[in-house]
Amino acid sequence: MLLLVCAGAFMVSGISVSGILKPKIFSWSKLSAFHLMNTAGKNSSLVSDQPTVLVMLSPECPLCQNYVATIAKLKLKFPKILFYGLVPGKAYSTAELAEFVRKYKVNFPVLIDKNKSLTQYIHATTTPEAVVIDRMGAVPYRGLIDNWAVSLGQKRQIINEHYLEDALTELNANKISPYKETKPVGCLINDL
Repeated sequence: MLLLVCAGAFMVSGISVSGILKPKIFSWSKLSAFHLMNTAGKNSSLVSDQPTVLVMLSPECPLCQNYVATIAKLKLKFPKILFYGLVPGKAYSTAELAEFVRKYKVNFPVLIDKNKSLTQYIHATTTPEAVVIDRMGAVPYRGLIDNWAVSLGQKRQIINEHYLEDALTELNANKISPYKETKPVGCLINDL
């Protein structure tokens, strides 16, 4: 299962706020075929046919910096689910990403999608944004991690919606739930 978390308003339909219909199922053969790079500069790819969470990240994005600790806790709570940080584009070197991983104590692989081919395939637009993908390639959830970030620069004092954790709890219990999507809040993925 793959989860991409984004901040934003909750939607139950499969249509994003931008009006683009986002896929609710992906091909694991395609997902695992994308050429990515790890923080050591080695070629890497996604492990196929495993419940997975993809979190779009940017090392300079304050929301990403703050949410890494939350994602790390979720990784520990759900050890049977794979977590990946995905950094789109060519803006950051492997050394910069390795420093980000060290500084923020990231406990999951962070991969670079230099050509943004995987980013485009999953229709990611924002950092942070999460996409959950199950063993079959279905996407039960995409969007926000929780409702802490209301908009850029505006945060709640009390978090009362845990979108990603709720989706992972259902996935972990093998519950079939309707597709859910929240609108991402954060930094737009640029063309670099």
